[in-house]
Amino acid sequence: MLRSFTLSDYGVLRKLTKKAVFLNNRIVLTQGAGASLRGALLSPLSAFTGLHTFTSRAQGNSHPVFAQAFHASGSSLAYCLFFAPSSAVDSPVLPELLDGLTKHIGGRGAFSLVAEVEEVHPAFKALRQNGFGIFARQQVWKLTKAPSSIKSAVWRPALERDLFGVHLLRKALVPGQVQQIEIETAQPLDGYVLRKDGEIAAYAEVRRGPRAIWVLPFVNLDAEPFDQAMAELIARLQPRPGRPVYVCLRSYQDWLQSALEDLGATAGPRQVVMARRTSLALLAEEGRRVPASARRAEPTTPMQVPEPQAQFSDPVMEP
Repeated sequence: MLRSFTLSDYGVLRKLTKKAVFLNNRIVLTQGAGASLRGALLSPLSAFTGLHTFTSRAQGNSHPVFAQAFHASGSSLAYCLFFAPSSAVDSPVLPELLDGLTKHIGGRGAFSLVAEVEEVHPAFKALRQNGFGIFARQQVWKLTKAPSSIKSAVWRPALERDLFGVHLLRKALVPGQVQQIEIETAQPLDGYVLRKDGEIAAYAEVRRGPRAIWVLPFVNLDAEPFDQAMAELIARLQPRPGRPVYVCLRSYQDWLQSALEDLGATAGPRQVVMARRTSLALLAEEGRRVPASARRAEPTTPMQVPEPQAQFSDPVMEP
């Protein structure tokens, strides 16, 4: 039976800390694996925290299954953070749990529920069987040491006036199928921009946590060669063994791998980014047909439409 997480469930969930399947790299790497599990304590305040935790138990089974998602108020995306235990991939209650989670966040205004997982992990098959489809691929690179020498400063913190330029950059780089899922919001920029010839050639989205720093770059091919720029960006973030920098490269930005390799970065396993829609288009109910014998012609007034005249105007240049 599906129900919301309560404080009385925390003892059971805590025992499953080492048996959870985590489905969001940024939260796990920057906050730590235990952060999501501890965050379940705030689930009763989900309207304010954005953390939503549900549990379900099969009839006659003493082991419950837990799942958690994060949805920021007003966002079109929600993120599946984990489900536990890992054996839940074969549990008969997992479909009910994911259905309940999806329906709940859909009611809050989210369009999609996103999960990240290695394609060889058993959870990949379980997610596919429960309505998740692949919309992107990625690889996370880890750096624990800052470059020793930097020639020039080209990056600066992103400002409100950069919002439109970053929007155009993302539109040019990100495939359409990804844009359909990861709809841009009006949230302030958080990261650094690099300009070339008066235009934004690169934007690095940055998220900081107590355990690490997360970077998602958007770099135009016109910015190549990018080795020096990448080195300066990493130097600004000051990675160290106790607080590394993780750079997430989506498949449409994998040409940046060589710049990271030159800096001594180590690559994590390849992953797929999956999404499940929270709502489907409803088919319009077919209108009731009137039998031909019951129809009658309606009087109409003849209309004369003048032939259109040729018009000429300057072509419109799209941005």
